[in-house]
Amino acid sequence: MSNFSNKTIAREFSFKLVYKVLNAEKELLELLLSKSPKDEYERFIEEFTNSCVEPDVEHPNNQLPTNAKNFAMLLSNGVFENKEALEEKVGSKLHKRKITQLEKIDYSLLMLGAFEILLYKETPKAVVIDEMVNLAKKYGTTDSYSFINGTLDSLGK
Repeated sequence: MSNFSNKTIAREFSFKLVYKVLNAEKELLELLLSKSPKDEYERFIEEFTNSCVEPDVEHPNNQLPTNAKNFAMLLSNGVFENKEALEEKVGSKLHKRKITQLEKIDYSLLMLGAFEILLYKETPKAVVIDEMVNLAKKYGTTDSYSFINGTLDSLGK
């Protein structure tokens, strides 16, 4: 499996984790930030990972290679650790909307994309936008992909 597809797999896993955590009770975000209690944190990550990679009819060869999981956790943790700053940056690019009014999928994709564009900075912006647009097409509403594209493109300008 190439590095490109591993990063694509990692971004999808990271999106699912970010979606779950940022749209759950505050205690889940606190658990992931503190990684304490350690056994509870490890159990959550293991159960979440297993739920994402368990083979099913549509995905008989589901997998999450170790390097993809590591990259996904780097991205997810970056979003969790920088949540307020990312919300501020993304919020400043929203026209006539507040970040709290976004669809949960769009919010999660914007947070993930914003982290990778503004703070991680090791992936070209166009690649990040393309990956987030593809996830928006897969999981979002019919208008999500264009909204994600325009908002992420405006970041860093």
